[in-house]
Amino acid sequence: MSDAVDDWRALIAQSQAIQKKINNSPNQVRAVPLRDEVRGLAQSFFREIRLGLASAGLDSEVHVLSDLFSELLRLSEAASTKAKYLEVLKALRAMSPEIVTRLESDRGKSLKPELAVTAEDEQIIKTLQDLVPAAALSYQQALRDLADDSRVSFRGPALELRETLRETLDHLAPDKEVEAMDGYKREPERKGPTMKQKVRFIRSARGLSKSSGAVPEQTATTIDELVGSLTRSVYDMSSVATHVAKERKAVARIKLYVVAVLHEMLEI
Repeated sequence: MSDAVDDWRALIAQSQAIQKKINNSPNQVRAVPLRDEVRGLAQSFFREIRLGLASAGLDSEVHVLSDLFSELLRLSEAASTKAKYLEVLKALRAMSPEIVTRLESDRGKSLKPELAVTAEDEQIIKTLQDLVPAAALSYQQALRDLADDSRVSFRGPALELRETLRETLDHLAPDKEVEAMDGYKREPERKGPTMKQKVRFIRSARGLSKSSGAVPEQTATTIDELVGSLTRSVYDMSSVATHVAKERKAVARIKLYVVAVLHEMLEI
């Protein structure tokens, strides 16, 4: 994970800057801009950092961090005491040295091991072949494309990965059933339910708690945003090699997010 260390350090630096502001706040943190900063910090963890840490083997740490950042999200939704914020931020700071040490030991690893077909990939493919064959084919194609050193663009596998998730969610959560769900409201400029809404429907149908659904729902949204950003990007032809390398890494990250959602949706 060549950038995971830098990403984590940047997140901790951001948390320390927020902590200074909270230290200078009244005992009750009411300021909306400051609460928005806290919310943005937690969202950065869930959208950009969490899966990178998990892929580096920090599963137990990710579990604890997810609880801490979820608590920051909860606190930011309303006026909360300074002490509660500082308790969480102190716990994050205490964990940081060990996380940095673990991530530093992974520096220098090539991208190839990340792109190798894992046992989890094989399990996903097998499950999808029985459930949604077209999604299995898209997933297999994405894996092959990611491992292809001759490619000059990796936008194709990004779209294949999104299609894998979309077809899986369409099978598990048909549009008509999602639209009939209590509280459903079509989002602006959308012709039907979003992937986030489909994830919520599936979890609700399985009787899972709403409080634990924020991460998979947000992950589904993040996948859409990342693929959209990647396919819209433009670059100078004089730096094609650099751009292709960045594209490949971006798609490898998208794959991590897709696997995380599929793992829960397929119950594997």
